[in-house]
Amino acid sequence: MLVVGLRLGCLNHARLTVEAIAATGRCPVLGWGRQPDRRRVRADGCNLATLERLLGSPPLAVLPPLEQPRAAEAAVWLDGAYLLAALGIAD
Repeated sequence: MLVVGLRLGCLNHARLTVEAIAATGRCPVLGWGRQPDRRRVRADGCNLATLERLLGSPPLAVLPPLEQPRAAEAAVWLDGAYLLAALGIAD
C-alpha cells in the first residue's frame, strides 16, 4: 500500500512511485492511502481527486497522523471491502 502525504509534490511523487513499483514486476500496488497535511486543508480535495484519477482508484484509507506508525495501528483505518475486492477475494 502506498501512503501519500497530501502536500507539495505529492502528485508527482505518487505517480512516479507507482510507475517504479510496476516496473520491477515484483508486486502490484493494490491501493493507496492518504495522510492529510493540516496546513494545506483547502488543497486536499483537489489533490485527492487528481490522485484518484492518476492512480485509478479511491484511497483504501485516510490515515490520521500516527504518533508511532505501526501496521496494526494503520490497519484500523483501511477500507476492508475495497481491499478484499482489490485482492480478488469475495466477502
